[in-house]
Amino acid sequence: MRRIIGFTSLSLLVLAAVLAFTVKAPFVIDQPGPVFNVLDKTAGQQIIKIQGHETYPVTGQLDALTVEQVGDPSDEPSWAQVLLAYLDPSKDVIPMDIAYPPGVSTTQVYAEDAQMMQASQQDAQAAALKYLGIAYQSRVYVDSMMTDSAATGLIAPGDFINSLDGVPMDNTDTLRAQIQTWDGATPFKIGIEHKGVSKVVEVSPKKLQGRFYVGVYVGYKYVFPFKIDVSLGDVGGPSAGTMFALGIIDKLTPGALLAKNHVAGTGTIDPSGAVGKIGGIVQKMYAAKAAGATVFLAPSDNCSETVGKTPSGLKVFRIKQLKQAVDILTAMQSGSSLSGFATCSK
Repeated sequence: MRRIIGFTSLSLLVLAAVLAFTVKAPFVIDQPGPVFNVLDKTAGQQIIKIQGHETYPVTGQLDALTVEQVGDPSDEPSWAQVLLAYLDPSKDVIPMDIAYPPGVSTTQVYAEDAQMMQASQQDAQAAALKYLGIAYQSRVYVDSMMTDSAATGLIAPGDFINSLDGVPMDNTDTLRAQIQTWDGATPFKIGIEHKGVSKVVEVSPKKLQGRFYVGVYVGYKYVFPFKIDVSLGDVGGPSAGTMFALGIIDKLTPGALLAKNHVAGTGTIDPSGAVGKIGGIVQKMYAAKAAGATVFLAPSDNCSETVGKTPSGLKVFRIKQLKQAVDILTAMQSGSSLSGFATCSK
């Protein structure tokens, strides 16, 4: 009888184990991903390449961090993987419909990530040059058209918008504000550049929910005084922006900003140098620790997520502006104490 009970129990355990490793779970697992020293190369190519301006030697290591995701709607992880991830402080388990909202394909998610990475590279360049006092031009361009746009046939994706009724348009906020001043009768005279040719088109906005719309989705494109190429290959998302900006500053200024230090960090960046919140902060801290970093630069808005979850031996500093990050690196370069800089633990 005992043998029968023992055999039955063993069989049930084996069955449970088989099911745990074969039955799929509706989750994705976020875990530490590859680490990239932005001062170095990836796939044989410099991550930051500058042409047309003097550059200076760099040393040390400045790591941009990534989060690797296990699972997607077409390939869910097993329950065993999910349970093991719950026990691992470096991993996070997320419901599938949060990571991939219903109706949104994986192709769309990857495309959005790629677009955000491209935008972050441009913003990082703008933020770095602004910090260094190097002038550049910001231009408003048409990304895409709204359905039933008032400008159909007059303005096309890829066009630059130079002026509205003779008023120069160098940022999207000014453009949107000016459109709301429409008198309801006289068409706007919009100065555009289409495939290198400047011209003026007349557009009467449409009214929707109390607001006027020309019917174009707009963004920024920057015209820099020299060429800066930034690339992490097929990595997507905007969270490496701050590290890109720091790497550009280091290469454009005398004296190696990192010295021999190993620093990692994360954070979106906007052209003014403001550092923004990112996702996967815990996974990125563990990736930084595994890569050998001792100092971690974290967006101030992410600090609450790091409390009690920071790997041993990693000092996490909070930053809101690019200048704060540069100041921390400058202090490390000179061997000064970092006690005066705010950490995520205080």
